[in-house]
Amino acid sequence: MGDPLAVHAYQYDLACNGYELISGGIRNHKPEIMYKAFELAGYPNSEVDKRFGGMVKAFKYGAPPHGGCAMGIDRAVMLLADESNIREVIMFPMNQRAEDLLMGAPSEPMNEQLRELRLRVVPKDQ
Repeated sequence: MGDPLAVHAYQYDLACNGYELISGGIRNHKPEIMYKAFELAGYPNSEVDKRFGGMVKAFKYGAPPHGGCAMGIDRAVMLLADESNIREVIMFPMNQRAEDLLMGAPSEPMNEQLRELRLRVVPKDQ
C-alpha cells in the first residue's frame, strides 16, 4: 500500500458550523481504474467483465467524467432547529445499536422469509 496522504480525489463538501451538509465527487469513468480497484479487492478482470460487463463496455467507449452531490436534509433541519443531535429531527431515529424502537426493528426473521432467501440460522456456540 502507499501513503494515504498521497491519494488525490475529486471530491467536494459543504460544511456549516462544523456539520457536513453536502457531499459529492466525480465518479470513476476509466476501465483501468475500475479493474485496479477490483483487483485490490481480490477480483480478477474476468470476474469484473462477467459481473459488470455493461459498465466496462461503456467505460471503454469513453464515458465522460460524471459526478454528483447530495444534501443531508436532516442535517440542515437539525441546524435550523438549533438541535445538537440529529435524532431530534428525524422521523424514526435509531438508537446506538441501530435499533428502531418505535418499529421494533430489526426483528427476528420468520421461517417463510428465511426459506424464500434460502437461508438458515445457525445457533451460536454456547
